[in-house]
Amino acid sequence: MSTPDIQNLLFQFDRLSGTYMQAEVEEALTRQEEITPHLLRILEDVGENPLRYSLEGGNAHVYAALLLSHFREPAAHLPFIRAFSIAEEQLMDLWGDMTTETLPTLLYQTCDGSIAAIKALINNREADQYVRCAAMEALSYVVAFDPLQRDEVVNFFQGLFSGSEADPDSYFWGNLTATLCDLHPEESMEIIRKAFADGVVRPGFIGLADVEQAGERNKEEAMTSLRSWVAARMPTDIHAYISWFSEFHPEVQTPPPAPSPADQKSQAEKKKKTSPTKNKTAKKAKKKTRG
Repeated sequence: MSTPDIQNLLFQFDRLSGTYMQAEVEEALTRQEEITPHLLRILEDVGENPLRYSLEGGNAHVYAALLLSHFREPAAHLPFIRAFSIAEEQLMDLWGDMTTETLPTLLYQTCDGSIAAIKALINNREADQYVRCAAMEALSYVVAFDPLQRDEVVNFFQGLFSGSEADPDSYFWGNLTATLCDLHPEESMEIIRKAFADGVVRPGFIGLADVEQAGERNKEEAMTSLRSWVAARMPTDIHAYISWFSEFHPEVQTPPPAPSPADQKSQAEKKKKTSPTKNKTAKKAKKKTRG
């Protein structure tokens, strides 16, 4: 594919046509090596110039993000973090529900086994609270497929309950507690109980009774449930996955695979159902509500 051909493909991606560009995505999939540097440049530019992208109202960054994630491109990992570490107004306008629905997968599929940058994002008080929560979920994805990293991740999470890591009313604390429950809270119970007693974790998002219930589960069972749930969120058919964004109206809509009924009872699923989300008015990158 020549440079003009690539530029034309990117131009097509940037159009807000209301139609999913399946043929163009298929072409990009066959030209992975050639198109990847151009997709990276778009993602890097979003991080550097979010206001311009917000004002221009293009859509190439959505295609770039999902293609780079599908490619599992390690060079996209830090650009992803920068592209989501932007002002709240631009974050909502450019990424919409991708922050809560898709960012964990984007971070996981591009981290190449390294969690240092994800941990730094969680520690970044300047980042949006939903971005930080998505980064926590990304670490649970890492553990789901690489249990050898569980101790490091759990120890990291345990050190985030001082009360200074986020504002008192932030969802950071509830999400942190729920993520430890996803990983099984056995060795974290004392820390979590103290966090509730000190008012660091406030009832509402998750209660201490929920934590106690999660602790009663068998650890191996909890990890198996988490792995099944995470696997169900990993898009295997990129066409079906992208086409379910609300700006696209394909003739045939096939939703991504859903977790089994057993897995839906896991703490991870409960967290997803109870996690509050903002009223995102941006049409771009906002997913349909699945029936």
